[in-house]
Amino acid sequence: MAQNQDEKPYNDTLNLPRTDFPIRANPKQDDKIMLERWAKEDLYSKSFTAHEGQEKFILHDGPPYANGNIHLGHALNKILKDIVGKSQRMLGKHVPITPGWDCHGLPIELKVTQDNNQLSRTELKKACRAYAQKWIDIQREEFKALAVLMDWDHPYATMDYAYEASILRAFGTFIAKGYIERSNKTVPWCPSCQTVLASAEIEYNDRKDPSVYLLFPLTKKSIAKLVPSLEGHTVSMLVWTTTPWTLPLNRALLLKPDTEYVVLEIDGVYVITAEKLADRVTALKDVSKKIVATFNTNQYESNKLFAHHPFIEDQEVPLIFDASVSLEDGSAIVHCAPGCGPEDYAVGIKNKLEILSPISPDGLYTQGVKPAELLGMPVADGQWWVLRKLQESGVLFYKTNINHSYPHCWRCHKGLIFRATKQWFCDLSKHNLKKRTLDAIDAQVKTIPESSINRLKATLEGRLEWCLSRQRVWGVPIPAIIHDKTDYVYTSKEFIDKVAFHVAQEGIEWWDNVSIDELLPKDFDVNRYPKHELRKEEDILDVWFESGSSFYAVLLQHQKELGFPADMYLEGSDQHRAWFQSSLLISMVLEDQPAMKCLMTHGFTVDEKGRKMSKSIGNVVAPQQMIDDLGTDGLRLWVSSIDTSGDAVVSSTVTTNVKEVFRKIRNTARFLLSTLYDFDISKDAVDNAQLMMIDQYAMQELYALHYKVIESYKNMDFTQIFHILADYTAVELSAFYIDIIKDRLYVERANSLQRRSAQTVCWYILDTLTRLMAPILSFTAEQLSDHYQKNKQHSIHLQTFALLPLPMDDVKYKKMWQVLKNVRSAVLKSIEIVREEGIIKHSREAYVQFYFAKDMLGQEFEHYLGSQSIAEFFKEFLIISQCSISDAQQDLKSTSLEGLFVLVTPAKGVKCPRCWQWHDEATGDLCQRCKNIVL
Repeated sequence: MAQNQDEKPYNDTLNLPRTDFPIRANPKQDDKIMLERWAKEDLYSKSFTAHEGQEKFILHDGPPYANGNIHLGHALNKILKDIVGKSQRMLGKHVPITPGWDCHGLPIELKVTQDNNQLSRTELKKACRAYAQKWIDIQREEFKALAVLMDWDHPYATMDYAYEASILRAFGTFIAKGYIERSNKTVPWCPSCQTVLASAEIEYNDRKDPSVYLLFPLTKKSIAKLVPSLEGHTVSMLVWTTTPWTLPLNRALLLKPDTEYVVLEIDGVYVITAEKLADRVTALKDVSKKIVATFNTNQYESNKLFAHHPFIEDQEVPLIFDASVSLEDGSAIVHCAPGCGPEDYAVGIKNKLEILSPISPDGLYTQGVKPAELLGMPVADGQWWVLRKLQESGVLFYKTNINHSYPHCWRCHKGLIFRATKQWFCDLSKHNLKKRTLDAIDAQVKTIPESSINRLKATLEGRLEWCLSRQRVWGVPIPAIIHDKTDYVYTSKEFIDKVAFHVAQEGIEWWDNVSIDELLPKDFDVNRYPKHELRKEEDILDVWFESGSSFYAVLLQHQKELGFPADMYLEGSDQHRAWFQSSLLISMVLEDQPAMKCLMTHGFTVDEKGRKMSKSIGNVVAPQQMIDDLGTDGLRLWVSSIDTSGDAVVSSTVTTNVKEVFRKIRNTARFLLSTLYDFDISKDAVDNAQLMMIDQYAMQELYALHYKVIESYKNMDFTQIFHILADYTAVELSAFYIDIIKDRLYVERANSLQRRSAQTVCWYILDTLTRLMAPILSFTAEQLSDHYQKNKQHSIHLQTFALLPLPMDDVKYKKMWQVLKNVRSAVLKSIEIVREEGIIKHSREAYVQFYFAKDMLGQEFEHYLGSQSIAEFFKEFLIISQCSISDAQQDLKSTSLEGLFVLVTPAKGVKCPRCWQWHDEATGDLCQRCKNIVL
């Protein structure tokens, strides 16, 4: 209703909106000021203790890694946790959140080692501590800048002495309950990182490898048994492999039991393959199939037939019949190197084969490899050496290349090898650990999204064991004393608890410095195991065991302040195979119940093409870039807009939409605030029963909004909240209620019932909306509450959601309002037709006559109107100057609403210069209403 002074001589008599709440956000300045204020008010620790004594909600913060600045995935995760924490707190619960950091592990060790590789084990650990602490301090400030409320002054870190001791005590319990064994097994190994990897640390990527068919010539005795008709000829087993480097370590050939095999003659060479794959084999050479003999493997005894190794002289390998052999690829004759693959290892153990693995930690052939010329050669080079040797030996049948899925290290992203080493394992079959965990997931753990339970269970169902040892320095040691000559291992829960006691005082460095003499009990059998032949175990525990023990080290150790089990763990979906799983397994061993009641997951941050953000692609968007574009609250609003069942898309389309929604919510709240400059809810509020009819309706809609948003917070459906608030502010408020009440707010006497009625509802809407947006738009909500809450004493984030009058649960009332809104829509369409014809310019210039059946609105309509006449109601409801209700439909036109007839003509009389409504009263320029107010 802005107008220049000449056209609007009565400006000073109007209640025009005013507020010093800025029309535009200035996050670069305001956000910093708010953070300083929160720190001064000690809001972080106050949020930890707010509502003490009430029902607790424990959100256990999964520890991010203390290495480098936070990325957008970190921001997404921490903001989601903050929305959960703030919303649960505003539901009146006690929500103490302790942030945490994961500090041990390879990336930090590598970084520190790069800067100084001459450090002793103890010095390296101290340097790693300092490095991790530096990034904890940096990341803490970056998380606080996202408006995240946690007890930042009292975080947990996996490198805290007390935490390190808790890890050891947890491991000691595993030992005591018989879950742990140390054995020589073939494990996935990263030559680059020089450590074993757990299954959760392996990622599969496509890569190009040689696809080789080669010949293992049968011994003469085996030819005589298998195909006596070909005695005197060379008959070879046709073997397919994509890892030629493992051929020097071959110890057997595998064939499928009870399966037909054939001898093919191809270019004068006799080769054996499965009958089902014979066509595929001949196609390799583009020759016709010529079968010269057949046999079934059930005719022969496993381990009684032999073939010559293709290039190691005087070495014969047995033919073993094993069900693991597939008839889908290759020749159905598999090269078996038990020291180079988990499946081969299992076959080797079952058939008592040599588990040969002369491979160094950095991926070099070592002593014991044949031919000896391979000694010291990287296995990557051995790949090509073997191919040349096969060619020279005349046993290379066919070679091509293949693109296939291959295991890679998720840290350095380089290809893995498999090697047999002594490792520490947790047996998941012990005490039915895996089954008990799967059963507990079904019975006791809720997952959000619900379907994610399938992925969680799938990642666990395929596991037989958990490799707990790592060959690094920066981590919690495995307390054990080893006698290598006899493979004897000394350890026990009592021994580990003793180590834990000292680690709690001095950290894991104590293990490096303590002597074996100090560790051994007095009754140790030094005659059988001489002290000079003993060594302390140098392997460390898997970092997933460390972080998975966080409930034990944090929640249970601080049961009074926190609590166990946690109500929620919230992380990215990749944690199904990592932190979620390790936490579940450890809690089932230590506490015989899951560490959490609910697991909530979210997707990864991706670009508009759905590509995961990667430095190599160049599509990484840093949190600060988003903040520079959207502001901190805009970034938080973007997080709330993301459907957690999918990935978080960053694109110009998405951010533009978020900006528009943020603008609409903020501007709507600002308008509501601007109407309350002379309103005090404690003095000026109108009772609900005395509110104008449209105001009562707005209160009903507000309650419905409040209920839906609260339920969405309870269900962790923040995307729903994003859409509800966007629709409510744009449609229900801006385009409907606010548009209707502006006349009353601006024109009526300042303290009139009509204006106070509208102001009362505006206050309730503003208060409710501010509280509902607070968990998401945290800075904006704090700023808004500063303006409308008189004598505000506590941050909005220490308050609860609004308490609203109960709605009118009347079906007839709801039906009446639906009809009224349909009437409004139909009449406005009729007005628009007249406006498009140029007869009027605005609905205020209209005189509307309409007719509708008396039963259309019901008898309750006039009752709810109270002292307001039907004409007064519709003038405001339709934003028109004049209206009349006809007794008959004659001369009126039908509308889009059945039973409603309307005639729209220009309003009669003159336009009031104060309220802009038309009137034909003989009262001068001013209408009678304005004249009564002004004069």
